[in-house]
Amino acid sequence: MPNYTAYDKATGRVIARGTAHSDEACRMQAAGAYEGILIGDVPRDHYLDPQTLAPISMGEQPTEHCVFDWSSHAWVDPRTPEDRRQALRSQVAERRWALETGGLVLPDGLRVSTKRSDRDALTALLVTAERAGIEGVDFKFDSGWARMNRSELDAVTRLLALHVQACFSSERAHQEAIAALETDAQFDAYDCGAGWPQNDLRVSPPDEPSASS
Repeated sequence: MPNYTAYDKATGRVIARGTAHSDEACRMQAAGAYEGILIGDVPRDHYLDPQTLAPISMGEQPTEHCVFDWSSHAWVDPRTPEDRRQALRSQVAERRWALETGGLVLPDGLRVSTKRSDRDALTALLVTAERAGIEGVDFKFDSGWARMNRSELDAVTRLLALHVQACFSSERAHQEAIAALETDAQFDAYDCGAGWPQNDLRVSPPDEPSASS
């Protein structure tokens, strides 16, 4: 039994594939005047040239967002610039949150949670220790117990504050750069992973803010 391929006469889009008991039975599978029947198989991810009926590859889908435009026989991204802008904004916001709350390794190797609740707990501990006149405090960090004087604890909270501010500053820089994007090429090339602070200060400790900032 022969195989057949049903296609759109105007665009060459493959509509269906099947098998019938004869060539004539295959041709009778056309659903209307707009639909043609080709006796034989057309490879997957191909369309038919409307004039010659030669199979033509659709090519690789450039991105998951692209759809095949049958009028131009090309992959196109249907998202508007604002759609793409919002998607990038969401990506950088998610990255900032992950870095902000994902923990910090201090220059001496101490691992500190940077979740907001844990940052608040450290700040509260510093305040209450000062009020109570407690010089040495015990605190359970991600890497284990540590005993610190108030000056050492203050240094830790300062590093956390600098880290958090660096995360937000990086997000703001990304948001401003994204707002300036105009062309498809600029959107395609934009790197949401660039320009973020390190979360391991043994590699790159944060800079102290300058007096003018």
